[in-house]
Amino acid sequence: MPSRAAAAVEIVSPSPAPTTEALAAERRAFLSVFPGVMVAMLLAALDQTILAAAIPAIVGALGGLEDVSWLAAAYLLAATTAAPMYGHLGDRFGRRQMLLAALAVFTVGSAACAAAQTMPQLVAARALQGLGGGGLMTLAQALISEFVPPRDRGRYQGYFAAVFAFSSTAGPVLGGYLTEHLSWRAVFTINLPLGVIAALLALRIRPRQPTATQSRFDLLGAALFAIAATLGLYAFSSAGHRLPWNAPGLYVLLAVAAVAFATLAWWELRAADPLIPVRLLLVPAIRRSNATVLLFAAALFGSILYLPLYLQLARGLAVGESGLLLLPITLAVAVSSAVTGRTISRTGRLTIFPSIGLAVSSAAFLALAVTVSSAPTWLVLSLTVAAAGGLGTVMPAIQIIVQDTAGAAALGAATASVSVSRSMGGAIGSVVIGAVLFALAGGADQGVAALLSTAGETGTVALQHLAPAERAALAGHLGSAFEAVFGTLAAIAAAGAALAASIPRKRI
Repeated sequence: MPSRAAAAVEIVSPSPAPTTEALAAERRAFLSVFPGVMVAMLLAALDQTILAAAIPAIVGALGGLEDVSWLAAAYLLAATTAAPMYGHLGDRFGRRQMLLAALAVFTVGSAACAAAQTMPQLVAARALQGLGGGGLMTLAQALISEFVPPRDRGRYQGYFAAVFAFSSTAGPVLGGYLTEHLSWRAVFTINLPLGVIAALLALRIRPRQPTATQSRFDLLGAALFAIAATLGLYAFSSAGHRLPWNAPGLYVLLAVAAVAFATLAWWELRAADPLIPVRLLLVPAIRRSNATVLLFAAALFGSILYLPLYLQLARGLAVGESGLLLLPITLAVAVSSAVTGRTISRTGRLTIFPSIGLAVSSAAFLALAVTVSSAPTWLVLSLTVAAAGGLGTVMPAIQIIVQDTAGAAALGAATASVSVSRSMGGAIGSVVIGAVLFALAGGADQGVAALLSTAGETGTVALQHLAPAERAALAGHLGSAFEAVFGTLAAIAAAGAALAASIPRKRI
């Protein structure tokens, strides 16, 4: 009996062209719901980049330099665990109601982030924020699907692309501006009025009667995933400083994480509606595609999260300037993604784009590893933009490969697997790059922490107050550490390029 991933292709006759009246009715249906979910989508996308430029200020106010990676990892892990829960509960209780619930949790989490007084408090608040954020994009897209038939949704992709492009490019600039002129806490408090606006717009959506009578959410799978991922990443990020390499507690954490992962794999093969579709991952094209996405996300989040730290401390740039310099990087990802999508539609070729794009990213990161200590800022920026452009080629092709390979019967599960891989890759990248940075900083972490402790809420780092010898030593330590960081990113991107090239499906 064929598996869901190998479902037969159904041959159907082409649909007749829609009439003018039908197109007008379809457009009215789309516009009746899109304004109600647009701000929620903006919040979900904006939160992935707005924090980057504010990180040095956060460390300066709260300390906890070694826990910086968890500002991203806690959010991503919580959002990954919560996203399928919202999907199932939306089927049972109504998607508009669950979107309002997700907005409430996200807004409360944002307020908790703004009020945090220590780094552990902020990390915990970020996890709460992620529990809400995980439902924003899932429910927004599901609400659109209630009003617009699948065959017609492609006509409105420009609306979604505009929201993502604006959010991705505006996030670092807005984060830098708010931090420099107000406080890093404003990066979170801005979500409060936006959350209220999103809720008011969502209330205007006409609710529909839910069709599901019960939820089949994989609660045990979600719990096992959260335990395994959190303990494994915490052990890795703690090794060498919080927990010595010979500490028994380190290996206890790793052992518990390994048992939880093994149990998760066993359970997901038996669950009726698994959080992670392990059966689909047995298909080579889907397994390699998801591994490629994981490596792509690790490189993307690992670079965006820590680059502002380097620009502000080693280069002496202001918070707003570092945020502004992230603009071309996020813009390069958005433009490259759009161009790749159009090229795929024109040529039908798929795996060539992520394999070449990740190879370009690897070469750019390697060039940065060699030159970052001595290169001028414009060259560092140019090479980072080149790396970002290469990364932008991945998602359009991989989404199509996974969905086309899985077939209609497993389309939802296959798409969800890519989302899980992307979030998990972002969390892994944040932790791995942070571990490399602080393990190889050669004592710079203490100097950085001491310098940031005087920066205040706006993160203004007064490098000119340092003696020339101290400033040169700090820049040298950070330069050496970032050589290792970019070398690690180059290796991650190279592994992703090799995996992408090995995906069996080549054309559509």
